[in-house]
Amino acid sequence: MLRWAVVGVITTAIDYTIFITLYGPINSVFGANLIAATLATTFNYLTHHRWTFKSGQHHATSGVKYLLNLSFWWIVSSSIIKTLVLIGIDAKVAKLAPLIFIVPINYFVLNRIVFKKKA
Repeated sequence: MLRWAVVGVITTAIDYTIFITLYGPINSVFGANLIAATLATTFNYLTHHRWTFKSGQHHATSGVKYLLNLSFWWIVSSSIIKTLVLIGIDAKVAKLAPLIFIVPINYFVLNRIVFKKKA
């Protein structure tokens, strides 16, 4: 779990920094979040696959499951951020809000479904 937390903190820092850097100039929650999430989760997937979960699955298997999981959470996250920004919450704060419930659920999904070890 320590490896998962380390990767998660680094991923969050990458994601947050890119989002905040891009949000101002392009003024689009969805655009900034898409670019930030794409770059951060590329790092996240590769690091979790090799280091955290030491997955023996082929990328074709775990990668597809990871992308489906990522797509779902990107839509949820972007919708929450957009809603919070529309009601007047600063984007820098709104970007962090979805993490409160996504992070614990995502650990379970990654560990038990995406990078599931062979029995």
